[in-house]
Amino acid sequence: MKKLTKFFSALAIALPLTVQAQTVDLTTMNWPPFYGDSLEKGGFISAIVDEALAESGYDSTIEFTAWQTALDTVKAGDKDAIVGGYYSEERAQEYYFSIPIYTVLAGLIKKPDFPLSNYDSFESLDQYSIAKLKGSVIGESFDNFPFSDLKEYPEVSDAIKALDSGEVQLYADSLAVAKEAAEAAGIDASQLQILLPPLEENDLYLLISKSIPNAEELRDAFNKGLMEIQMSGRYDEILAEFNQQ
Repeated sequence: MKKLTKFFSALAIALPLTVQAQTVDLTTMNWPPFYGDSLEKGGFISAIVDEALAESGYDSTIEFTAWQTALDTVKAGDKDAIVGGYYSEERAQEYYFSIPIYTVLAGLIKKPDFPLSNYDSFESLDQYSIAKLKGSVIGESFDNFPFSDLKEYPEVSDAIKALDSGEVQLYADSLAVAKEAAEAAGIDASQLQILLPPLEENDLYLLISKSIPNAEELRDAFNKGLMEIQMSGRYDEILAEFNQQ
């Protein structure tokens, strides 16, 4: 029996140990068509993030919540990273940013009865009530302008309902996101238009909490995984699976 025990002990030492993959706890808001709990695989941005992490040996889970809640939980280190945030200098104090995942066009969304189809300055829009998501970043020039009547809403659906009811006249976001939210709320999405010119082309990033011990390691691993799925063609395959260009 002693010989047998020694045999299995030696075998255990000789065999390679199986290392359990670290699980990355992700969070973000519902922001169809880019990501959301009603979408297959959580949406194509979530799918890209999941596969980029898997390429670097990480498992991942994702929780969908209000945007401000996502920002707060990741800032505190209760979650590891936010899927799909825009960059700002203020956010860079609290989060590490990955390389860009995807680019989104942001603009001011209006209904057909809005009196303008284009604008030349934010001063010309300051007489109107404008909605945005609480905690959201739109673009440096927009975010730094002191609008007189800027209302914040916790969810896209809340802002779209406010736009539809006339509570606000403009909503700053992606038109694709606004249309998805309108359809989900039973609002005619075809009536939503973008005020010209658009506001910004914004990159989406993975925002990693600076409060977790392996934050920089996780950022670098994600970046490596994202570049690898881009070079292999898997990134483009995911976009095609979700009918994205």
